Formats: sequence, structure tokens, C-alpha cells
Amino acid sequence: MTLIEELDAIRRISELKARYFRFVDTQDWEGFRGLFADDATLFFPETGQEEPAAIDDAMPMIRDFLEGVTSVHHGHMPEIEFLTDDHATGIWSMEDIVRWQPGRAAVVGQEMMHGYGHYHDEYVKRGSRWLIKSLRLSRLRLERHKPSVSVT
Repeated sequence: MTLIEELDAIRRISELKARYFRFVDTQDWEGFRGLFADDATLFFPETGQEEPAAIDDAMPMIRDFLEGVTSVHHGHMPEIEFLTDDHATGIWSMEDIVRWQPGRAAVVGQEMMHGYGHYHDEYVKRGSRWLIKSLRLSRLRLERHKPSVSVT
């Protein structure tokens, strides 16, 4: 891979991850699913997962968790390494804020969540597109706030 090709691939992978954050926050689930390889896995240990889940198994869990929320997800300072011309890894510093509406907050038992940590991703190039092959979130800190008012 030439330097120009590598820089272009870094740009494309960065755009892929930017779409990941935007599609989560706008709850564009069709667009979100399209960012992943068909055999992709996702692993969010803070949800109680014991092992990575296949993308199609994870989608309902993600939609349910984020139902009735306003969220902001940020990714910063990617460290992207190419293993081959069509296979790369990336680590992204991250911060997210998730706020549930009062009725939903009472159901899920939290009003707000604010987290910090890192995404550990693996990317594959299929045709001309880079896709997420695996994603694992490791948290350094996760603050959860219970609902301030109970809703009956």
C-alpha cells in the first residue's frame, strides 16, 4: 500500500467511524447496520455480555437499549494500523452521554449515563468499501444517574 493509499484508507475508516457515531445518535438503524460486515461481532461488556454477539443478534439489543434516548457519541484520536491492504485495526478514545426521557428512565432505572473509554475495532475492505468486522468497547469510567423523580 502506497502512502497515498494508506492515507485514503485512514480517511475512509475515519468516515466509517463518524457514521457509526452519527447513526447511533440519530437512531438510523438501517444505516448503522450497513456499516458492518455480515459476519461482524460487537462486544459491550458493561451490558453484561459475556462474549461478542453477531451483528444481527446485537441489533435488537442496541435498538432496545437506546429506545427513547437522546445520545451524543464522540470518537477521538484514532490509532489505525494496517495488517494487510484490506484488513486494519483501530483504537478510538471515546465519550458518550445518554439521556432517557422520564417515562423510559423509570423503566430502565437510569436517567443519564456518561462514559469514557476506548473502542477497539477491526476493519475489512470488501470491494471498495471499508466495513467494521469487530467492535469492542472498553470503559475507563461509567457514571450512571438514577431518575430524580419516580414516574408512576
